[in-house]
Amino acid sequence: MKLAHLVEVTALVSAHSKLLIEQPDQFSNMLLGDYYIQSRNRFNRWMRDLNDIESGVAIRDPLHLFGLSLKRPPIQSIAEQIIVNDLLNRVWTVILVACDRHRGESRIEPLAKNVFHSHMTVRSKVLSVCMNDAALQPEQVVHIDKLRASSERWADLLNCSLMAAYDLWSYSFDESRARDFFSDRFHRERLAPQQNDAWSLILAGLRHSFPDVDGLSAPLHDDDRMITRSVIDAFPGDKHPVAAWIRPAGEKTQNV
Repeated sequence: MKLAHLVEVTALVSAHSKLLIEQPDQFSNMLLGDYYIQSRNRFNRWMRDLNDIESGVAIRDPLHLFGLSLKRPPIQSIAEQIIVNDLLNRVWTVILVACDRHRGESRIEPLAKNVFHSHMTVRSKVLSVCMNDAALQPEQVVHIDKLRASSERWADLLNCSLMAAYDLWSYSFDESRARDFFSDRFHRERLAPQQNDAWSLILAGLRHSFPDVDGLSAPLHDDDRMITRSVIDAFPGDKHPVAAWIRPAGEKTQNV
């Protein structure tokens, strides 16, 4: 599974969010705990790498080097990882908080907010490092900024229905834009993946915004894979809508 594929997984998770929010069973403490621990471990890895880059220290740990391009500065690859993962992080956070809102509880929200704010911290950090890293060429900085802008727009689009249904507009990047997405009749109702061609257009748009080339063709880091696996495991039953994407490293992935 490649980094670019993660955005399609995110869209499919968003498309099937109703299964999660309205399922009768609660998420297990083990599943939530695994999601938290894996997210914390990834946060620590990213922050260590960013601090090393700022200090001029080379990244040498093989587990940290995985997924970094040999042809571009490490900061570019790390920025791409964080920005692409930010899309899943924000969509998953909104789904988790919506689960609590649907049940009239506040069981999951504190954990979801903790992971969400941690990711916002590392996201802010990597963008700051990119602006000040002399190893990056101007066109590489522009590329990262375009990737950031695409991630923000797609997050607002994928989340607009749930944000409207459960008053979660505070999780939007641009509330006015997110409300505009929702006000469009195209998004006024939750889209059924098997019944609405809109999701085909959404997936096509995501593939255009996050093409499977250059840095986004890098293999998904094991940390990202385990976090995505915990997201998939949250779906009820044995047939997960995106399970075919999550395979052990080295195995061929299935296209959507």
